[in-house]
Amino acid sequence: MGDRDSAWVHAYLHRKEGDIWNADYWYARAKKTRPAYSLEEEWANLVAYFTRF
Repeated sequence: MGDRDSAWVHAYLHRKEGDIWNADYWYARAKKTRPAYSLEEEWANLVAYFTRF
């Protein structure tokens, strides 16, 4: 999938596995910057975003 939402999830997963360079690439594709807060907080933000529908 090539949309921004998918890129954000992809970025998060690379960040979680410690692949920061690749995560930053996918954050850029999502039009976001890597957050300075924890993975747990980002996960909560992802869940909140995707359950808003």
